[in-house]
Amino acid sequence: MTRRMTGAAWGMGVVIAGLAAAAPAAAQESWVERAVHNFGEPINTLWAEGELSFAADGTMVYCSAREDLGAAPGDPKDLYIATFDAGTGRWNTPVNMGQPVNSAPATDVDPIRIGDDREQWITADVNTIYFKSDRLATSEPRNASDLFVTRKENGEWTTPELLPYPISTDEGNEHCPAILADGETLCFASRRAGGYGGSDIWCSRQDADGEWQEPVNQGPNINTAAEEFHFSQDADGRVYFTSARPGGQGGMDIWSAMQTGPNSWGPAVNLGPQVNTAGADMCPALPPDDATFTWFSNRDDNSFGGIDIFWTHKSNLATGAER
Repeated sequence: MTRRMTGAAWGMGVVIAGLAAAAPAAAQESWVERAVHNFGEPINTLWAEGELSFAADGTMVYCSAREDLGAAPGDPKDLYIATFDAGTGRWNTPVNMGQPVNSAPATDVDPIRIGDDREQWITADVNTIYFKSDRLATSEPRNASDLFVTRKENGEWTTPELLPYPISTDEGNEHCPAILADGETLCFASRRAGGYGGSDIWCSRQDADGEWQEPVNQGPNINTAAEEFHFSQDADGRVYFTSARPGGQGGMDIWSAMQTGPNSWGPAVNLGPQVNTAGADMCPALPPDDATFTWFSNRDDNSFGGIDIFWTHKSNLATGAER
């Protein structure tokens, strides 16, 4: 079941989620709790919307291919910031982060520098954003994307800096950065040597000097010969991620696993048909209420365009855990 909701309804859903534990069982059977909801306007458009993440105050950063607010002509994807107005119960109009955070196409420098900025992760304090960009991409040797970081200083976002080796590499096409619930561990996807095949998820921490340590592959419960990417961890330690492994609903699916120790995870569980479809269901994110769950999908049962952002209550996730 999928329903299209306005920004006001999404805000109402968050409130309902916060009260779910105290609500009687009959109330929890309402369509609001059971359904998958389209984020609605002004977040979703006829263009493709994608990866999103939330700060602790509810600020959302996501990417979109919308052309009406693009940072530069021909930009395939830009980063946007959106805030929720509790007074009106609606999302405010998204703001393009502009240049230099979003890069303009530079195909005159290298043909694969098309201005593709996406897969961002905002930290809980709203002051740091990690993301993938092709602004330093090279055709020879082939390096399609690296990871960058921008920080808010005096109310302005700084010029993005490359996260250097051993995070970004010449061969790994690093993407989908995310910080775990400890606030210190950076996880990302990479095709670097030493993995299980395709994009694997790797994690790293900084040492006492602020230098990133050698990333650790997250092992066979997370990574397979298929594609894996985009960690997002909840307050209970459960991580959600995208995988094309066998045993899903079809296409890219979202899976989950419980953390059992540093760089150690229990068996992965498919989130089931409420979230996953025969299409591409990808890149989970957790709003700060810890009761709702968001992702983007090309599911065709309730879409503004080819790819939209959706949400549902965590109680609808088939994690195999007691709820």
